[in-house]
Amino acid sequence: MKRPLPDGTTHLLFTGLELLRRVASLVPAPRANLTRFHGVFAPGAKLRPFLVPQAEETSAGSEAAAKQEQMKERTPRVDWAELLKRTFDFDVFACMRCGGRRRVLAYVKGAAGVRAILEHLGLPTASAHLAPARGPPQSAWC
Repeated sequence: MKRPLPDGTTHLLFTGLELLRRVASLVPAPRANLTRFHGVFAPGAKLRPFLVPQAEETSAGSEAAAKQEQMKERTPRVDWAELLKRTFDFDVFACMRCGGRRRVLAYVKGAAGVRAILEHLGLPTASAHLAPARGPPQSAWC
């Protein structure tokens, strides 16, 4: 302990279960805010609108249109090119030869279209053979 307790205790000894019980009590509840406001800063306080800055009020029609625009702009997903750039710092749309920008012309989704393109390029059309999964070596458990 940092400092001895008033009775002179300098160490605490716990069993495994006792330690887990004490540590588990420190973990916050799921989906609960860790910062709680009381008084005039509480979410339901009557004086909160006078202290916390509020968004400017607009007409109901223009507000709905603004919300619709924001929903169109923001998407929960990030496209594959942006993920590659963030993860590996590699821009897939940058041309290696001239440094220009590439663009997506089409997505090929059908199996027949993919097979035709692979055959034209002289690449194999059959998928690679995957070996069955195997268990861990038994000698590691001894």
